[in-house]
Amino acid sequence: MSNAAPIGNRRSVRVPKTAELVAGHIRRQIVLKALRDGDALPTETALMEEFGISRPTLREAFRILESEGLITVRRGARGGARVQEPSPDAAAMYAGLVLQHRNTTVADVLAARVFLEAPAARLLAERRSRARIVERLQHELDNMSVELDRFDEFNRVVVELTGNQTLSLMADILEGIARAAALRYTADPDNTERLVRRATKARQRLIEYIAAGDGDAAEDLWRRYLTEAAEVLAAGTGASIVDLFG
Repeated sequence: MSNAAPIGNRRSVRVPKTAELVAGHIRRQIVLKALRDGDALPTETALMEEFGISRPTLREAFRILESEGLITVRRGARGGARVQEPSPDAAAMYAGLVLQHRNTTVADVLAARVFLEAPAARLLAERRSRARIVERLQHELDNMSVELDRFDEFNRVVVELTGNQTLSLMADILEGIARAAALRYTADPDNTERLVRRATKARQRLIEYIAAGDGDAAEDLWRRYLTEAAEVLAAGTGASIVDLFG
């Protein structure tokens, strides 16, 4: 006697809609870089013939890809669809909405940034070959504007230089949210000037520790600085809940 479960007990399988399948095909071409940023997709007529679908189905596929930030569509005689490469900014936007829905505090997001970025400073300091890392960080610092939110670019580069793509993406997301919070930050000019001096000094000291190969000092400095900066930023946003993306 067979022990196989009756078909009726199996979970039902959802069959994707045609528009989802078409969107998936185009999405895969974008992800695999067969389609590059700015490339124009074929005309609607050509795509309808290629996939054997109707215009409403094709436009539904376009709406899916637009919602994912993978294409932009312009209507009219000179319109059409163009490719947009997957963006960390789009990921930060969506992550921000999820966190907002969960009533996440700005302080919570900034604490996560500390957990992620402080160990990255140690990784850079412990590299055998650090000359190019130091050169890149010094270039970033020397050419950085004095606006507080622009210091986040230096932070992003610290993680990028570890060479770990997953860490870099996570840092991009957290930095995007932190940057949105920084735009809400209000402070008197004298305090802002003091914060800029502190931010510059901390980054210069970090570069020196990395150059010296002192992983303990690099991680400790970066952790302390990011923690202090997070406390200032969280207190100065004017709201305790992540409400940065509309």
